[in-house]
Amino acid sequence: MPGIKKVFTAFAILLLLSGCSQKAIDGARADGISLPDNESREPERIDAVSENGGGSMAGAKAVEKVAFRTEDGFMIKGNFTKGGRRAVVLLPQFTSNRDTYAGLAAKLADANFTVLALDLRGHGQSLDRNGLKAGYGEFSEQDFRNMTIDVKAAKVFLGREGFSLFAIVGSSIGANTALNYASADMSVERIVLLSPGMNFKGIETEKPSRSVKAKTLIVASDDDAYSFGSGKALAQNIPGAEFMALSGAGHGTNMFNGTFLERDIAAWLVK
Repeated sequence: MPGIKKVFTAFAILLLLSGCSQKAIDGARADGISLPDNESREPERIDAVSENGGGSMAGAKAVEKVAFRTEDGFMIKGNFTKGGRRAVVLLPQFTSNRDTYAGLAAKLADANFTVLALDLRGHGQSLDRNGLKAGYGEFSEQDFRNMTIDVKAAKVFLGREGFSLFAIVGSSIGANTALNYASADMSVERIVLLSPGMNFKGIETEKPSRSVKAKTLIVASDDDAYSFGSGKALAQNIPGAEFMALSGAGHGTNMFNGTFLERDIAAWLVK
């Protein structure tokens, strides 16, 4: 009988190990961890390179790292959260990156928007132009103005994924870029401009603001005199634009700290 007991004991151990192995695989899938060979979550797409991993979340939805090429050769990196058909593109401020929008992206995902937060050309991980490194420190004013091409590429990417560009949220130089893009693409329904300026790095806003048809929310803080004054002036140029004044909140996405601004932006885009 001792031999039979040993057989049963070995069989029980094998069953236990098998169960643990399957749980590890299932847990990795749930966390968004890339698995080798046939356990990989998604194949690479032709128009965008999928860079899954890390298991980051926006609200209760997984965030996918994507990359797509602009018409002038920049590889733009982004955080992509799939939701409803309407998509919101998020543009960071000068020297910053897409991660500054993590909190807002989560709230927009909770509101069932699809969200695409970008590293604009020359910023964050968007440093590849036709195989050569290109950072913002080497940019001309025209290079900065060409950031609208990044938004155009984002719209194409979203369309191929089955989503429609509904709104753009931009901070500082990203706000100027959002305004300029919306002045030329009338299909954009809403824009949110955080601390815009009349001119950031050669991206002017006074003249194009008069062509904007999108519903517009402009936010600036009174301790940021240039953007506060610019924002008020731009609100006068855009029919029906709303100006939200904050106090002592700083510049751009820094205004998210210690305020309910992320919540208010999500609510404004829903209404």
